[in-house]
Amino acid sequence: MGMAFLYTLAVALHSLNRWVVLLSAIWLLARSLMAGRATQTGTVRRTYQIFLGVLRVQFLLGVVLLFTSPVAQAAWADVAGAIRVTQLRFFVLEHPVMMTVAVALAEAGLARVTRARDEKAAARTAAIFVTLSLLLILAAVPWPSRAEVARPLLRGW
Repeated sequence: MGMAFLYTLAVALHSLNRWVVLLSAIWLLARSLMAGRATQTGTVRRTYQIFLGVLRVQFLLGVVLLFTSPVAQAAWADVAGAIRVTQLRFFVLEHPVMMTVAVALAEAGLARVTRARDEKAAARTAAIFVTLSLLLILAAVPWPSRAEVARPLLRGW
């Protein structure tokens, strides 16, 4: 399996999995906000674990792209010069840093949700952390409307 194939596969999976991340974040947020009506305990914790699992896969795919992408390889060839180019800076610095912080927030959130004393406290904590993580994720996605760093909604198909 060559680097070109790995890059193509990672781009396709990263693009598709972004929607799974967003949907699982929304699902977790909805479950957290409705936890007062839930009769079964542990639902927010389980939903959080699903969200975080999907987010971890997305992060790993991003790391693969960070080292196989032609854009990233161009940036690594001249890091000082890349910082001055909006697209290169975004994909090798801004996007990875913001996503790393989003994953760290999500990880911290799960740790706090796991230690919560009851379902209501777990739900409140989950709502806070998934919202913060989701806001960072949404800010760091190269949406088609972001002129200089825009990417299609689905790539690699």
